[in-house]
Parts: sequence; structure tokens; C-alpha cells
Amino acid sequence: MMIKKIFLLAAFVMIILPSIASQENEKVNNMEEQQIKELLEEKYINAVANKLDTDKMLELFHPDFAIFSADGEELKRFPLLEWKKAVDDYKKDNKGNPGLRTLTYDFASIDVTGNAAAVKVLLFRNKELIATDYISLLKFNGVWKIVAKVPYAHVDKPF
Repeated sequence: MMIKKIFLLAAFVMIILPSIASQENEKVNNMEEQQIKELLEEKYINAVANKLDTDKMLELFHPDFAIFSADGEELKRFPLLEWKKAVDDYKKDNKGNPGLRTLTYDFASIDVTGNAAAVKVLLFRNKELIATDYISLLKFNGVWKIVAKVPYAHVDKPF
């Protein structure tokens, strides 16, 4: 009789503990997803994409960040400081049309595993999908940083 009770208790614990652990992991992931979403809204979409605030770039992006694209069989890499300079030059030359910088967005997906995350962001101008950004983030000492971006333009010269 005692062995039966011990067996039932052990079975109960083996069934319940993974469920509790899974719920805790889900809570942590939901918190991380929300933190990433808020970070991207504040510093990526609103500050960098819409306001062209290059100081926010240095806060949000890891120093080794790059934008990656394909050119035939070649992988193109556009490093952070080159991108920052291009944006600063763009603003200085007053090439920007303010209407072009009123982007709206949708987070198509946010996937977090431990200290790594991937986000798919859809960017719209006047309700037209103009670009999709695939953003990779890593968490360094408790702080999320964007480490890479792979963009896709749905229209010619979206920016």
C-alpha cells in the first residue's frame, strides 16, 4: 500500500513539474517579447526609422551590427557606422521628404530563446507594405541589442 502511494506521488510530481516549468518559461518569454517589442517601437521604429535619430542607433545596435543583403552570389555587409554616416549625410543634404518618414509597422513575429531573439517587422507607408525587416537580437549583460538586419524592399527605394 505504501509503495502504491509513493508511486502515485512520484507520478503526480513527474506530470506536474514539467507543466509548472513550462508555464514559468512561457512567462519569461512573454516578458522578453514585450521588452523587445517596446525597445523596437521606441528606438528602432520611432527614433531611427521615422525621426532618423542616429544617436539612438548607437544605443540600440551592437557596435558590430550590420545590414546584410544579397548581390548576386555575393553577401553585402553594411556596418553600423557606415549606415549612421549615410543617415547623417541624408539628413544634412536635406534629401529626406518628411512624408516618407511616417512609417507604421506590424510585428509579424517575435521569437525568443534564452538570450537570442528574431523579429520580423513589416513596415508600411500610407497602409502600403514597403519593407520587411528580419532583425536578430542578442542579450548582453541584461540588455537587448540588435546584431543584424536583413531587409526586403517591396517597392523601389522604400526609403
